[in-house]
Amino acid sequence: MAHILVVEDDMDIAQGIAEFLEPKGHELDFAYTGKQALVLLEQNRYQLVLLDINLPFVNGYDVCRQLSDNALGQHLAKIPVIMMSSRSHEQDILQGFASGAWDYLKKPFSFAELTARIDVGLMKSMPSTTLTDVITFEDVTLDPETLLLTYQNKSLQLHNIGYEILKLLLVHAPNVVKTPTIHTHLWPNETPDSDPLRAHIYKLRKQLKAHFDQGFIETIKGVGYKFTLASNHVA
Repeated sequence: MAHILVVEDDMDIAQGIAEFLEPKGHELDFAYTGKQALVLLEQNRYQLVLLDINLPFVNGYDVCRQLSDNALGQHLAKIPVIMMSSRSHEQDILQGFASGAWDYLKKPFSFAELTARIDVGLMKSMPSTTLTDVITFEDVTLDPETLLLTYQNKSLQLHNIGYEILKLLLVHAPNVVKTPTIHTHLWPNETPDSDPLRAHIYKLRKQLKAHFDQGFIETIKGVGYKFTLASNHVA
């Protein structure tokens, strides 16, 4: 099964996760602080990370941000991160997605829900078997093997969820992809909610604009998003 890093400073919760997931065949490593998590992430290859937010020394937001910003290496930016927290306010959840989390699980949670979210995350971390060719739209290319977006001789290493969003938009370019379609593609087992998607789009557009001087993703209000090379993107 999968090699999973569990970052949780509550020993009871960590033990409960271990007792539930290890019999299913998953190999688990545990970190109880953000610093321990960063060390383990550099030393090992994981398919998924379960990450608490309220951690000693380095909090979960900062750990996730270092992963998604390639601060620890490009291969780590591809690991799906599921945040686990008792923080249930919208601002906390959006901050989690903005830091690069793939999913956000509110405590207390059932192990059945945890399993469902892990299964989806692991599917997203697996290399695509249905789309292996480089995707091209005008002067833009997206490589599904390396997750590199290239435009005018510049390349950007994408995080897993950023890659999935751009892949969907590029495949359908220049047409609009409806918001529920994107949400279902990213989170197939969840009720559509525009807030997490909006947070990911905001972060992705910001990265693209910083690297390529344009954000590529245009918002079609009330409908969805499309990939465009025009300079007048709507935020």
